Amino acid sequence: MNTTTTIASPHLAPRQDVRIIALVSFAHGVSHFFHLLLPPLFPWLMPEFGLDFVGIGSTMTVFFVVSGVGQALAGLAVDRFGPLRVLCAGVACFILAGLGLSQASGLGDLIAVAALAGLGNSVFHPCDFTILNRNVSPSRLGHAFSMHGLSGNLGWALAPVFLTGIASIAGWRAAGLSAGLLAIPALALLLLGRRHFADSTPVTHTAGGKVTTLEILKVGPVWLCFAFFLLLTTAFGAIQNFAT
Repeated sequence: MNTTTTIASPHLAPRQDVRIIALVSFAHGVSHFFHLLLPPLFPWLMPEFGLDFVGIGSTMTVFFVVSGVGQALAGLAVDRFGPLRVLCAGVACFILAGLGLSQASGLGDLIAVAALAGLGNSVFHPCDFTILNRNVSPSRLGHAFSMHGLSGNLGWALAPVFLTGIASIAGWRAAGLSAGLLAIPALALLLLGRRHFADSTPVTHTAGGKVTTLEILKVGPVWLCFAFFLLLTTAFGAIQNFAT
């Protein structure tokens, strides 16, 4: 893994910063939208396939297991292939998940859809943070991370309204197809805007050479960061699920 962080030049034009922040934030909103690809459609999917709550709930278990395991691996992929390539691959997984949902014929297909969506979701934080750090002026990084977080919340808010609205009018298959189509503009914008990104190839050469993954796991601050995000996620999940 990289032992250096590439920070954007402090002299970048505000317009360039805004462009990068908008592209990454829009993609992040799509990511959070796909967190809720399946749950809003449970009232349609359960009677369609004769599923109980345990069966339909297993789809979300698959989503979060794949997403959690994949996020650690995605960090290694970002170092190897660059953040933009990995991010585009993640959005492509969302497109396939939406199209797969529209053609689902049973629980097995729903689990495959959940796995695809989880795989797509796993890439966003290592990719987004790397892109923002490399391309946004340090003086505007606070704005960048704020917009990044806000866009994710907007994605969560949009998904239930979007999916249940379409399912009520045209059926759950049309809702799944529409979700897949919604991710296409995100992928297109990232590809079209790639010229605005700084060189996204990994920076691996340092005075001490490369550091292996096992050596990274021996670094104390890595575990402190892990503990911080574990506690943050646990607290947020408790509030999100039980506050109501």
